[in-house]
Amino acid sequence: MRTPLASGLSAAPLLFLLAALATRRWEFILLGLAPLVFLAFGSLFPPERPRVVGERTLSRDRVQVGSDAEVTLTIRNEGPSLDLVEVLDVLTPELAVVQGTNHAVVSLPEGESLSLTYRVRPSLKGDYKIGPTRVRALDPLALGVEDALAAGSTRIVVAPVMEDMRRVQLGPRRTRPWFGHVTSRQIGAGLEFWGIREYVPGDEVRRINWKASARLDRIFSNVYEGERSGDVVIILDARWESAVGTPTVNAVEYGVRAALSVADHVLASKNRVGLIVQRDVLDWVPPAFGRKQLYRILDHLVHVRAGGEWPYTFVAWVLSRYFPRDALVVLISPLTDRTALDAVTNLAALGYDVAVLSPSPLQIERRFLPPGPERDLAYRLLAVERENLVSQLRRVAQVVDWDPSTPLALPLRRMKAWPRPA
Repeated sequence: MRTPLASGLSAAPLLFLLAALATRRWEFILLGLAPLVFLAFGSLFPPERPRVVGERTLSRDRVQVGSDAEVTLTIRNEGPSLDLVEVLDVLTPELAVVQGTNHAVVSLPEGESLSLTYRVRPSLKGDYKIGPTRVRALDPLALGVEDALAAGSTRIVVAPVMEDMRRVQLGPRRTRPWFGHVTSRQIGAGLEFWGIREYVPGDEVRRINWKASARLDRIFSNVYEGERSGDVVIILDARWESAVGTPTVNAVEYGVRAALSVADHVLASKNRVGLIVQRDVLDWVPPAFGRKQLYRILDHLVHVRAGGEWPYTFVAWVLSRYFPRDALVVLISPLTDRTALDAVTNLAALGYDVAVLSPSPLQIERRFLPPGPERDLAYRLLAVERENLVSQLRRVAQVVDWDPSTPLALPLRRMKAWPRPA
């Protein structure tokens, strides 16, 4: 295969010939002979077709956004010696090389190997492939090339950043019979004191209330409020209109980060968590316990991209048929339209406890606009409109207006505790 240099040299004699005919100067014909001689000399040494094998290893195949992964690429020449060879390990734009290089131009004798080590840092969550490796052999004059592929693609999964939610009190109000961390109005195993009763055989000695026993001349035992678990359903709004911002900094990406953080926090509290994603397809994960459920939710969130126009009525239909009715519904949406108000009102009318977590699109867009009086005026007008929508939502649900430039735990810690059922 010819290189651009060879193509340019092939066209040069024709241009010189046209110039000679136009000017009637024979000197242009002599100038056109030089590229022809160069091309003829280069054809005597055609490039060898590379016969190489490659191997790629990763320090880890699962990373978070902003974390580094080290890639080691080894190319071995199993064919004839290559005087000039170009090696490129293909990367997607989301994987930036922060140390080392994935590209080299070297000579590679027969039987020898080339090793490249570099570090990549992902800027966006997703499921990416590194590779394949392109190997190109050139002749000494760089007029012809022969291409080959080595070291096929290697998968790397990039997870969104996890927020610190250790001090957040976010959980279901209504409980189920399974043991958990949510206090219920039933006697059982727990830490919250409920009252005392007369001792019965089988009571633990450490639960005997010695002061009451001495005062009443009978043995009494402490009883505690049982701790149970409940259900939380996370609804993530990932429609086209919710992708406010840039491809890497937008409300949908912040919503994915919030959904994963909320799921991890609720699962750590021994509650069940389910997920519904509103995008180009209506995707959901049924409620379940444990770390496996967190990985299931993570696998779904990794592939979330903004798209689709699924209405909230379809989300409510899936929620009412495939998820428990006494669950806490956490809606994560930038609230770019007023359909969310009707959706939340309908969910509250069906008996769900609803919490709305909204990454503010105003704060996201404000960072990318140049300062000026027009921007400040537009921001104030839109802020008043958004505050009006949030005020109406707060009549039927708890609403957290989140500025994504701040940690998620700060606004969540200001949420009021859910009233306990009677």
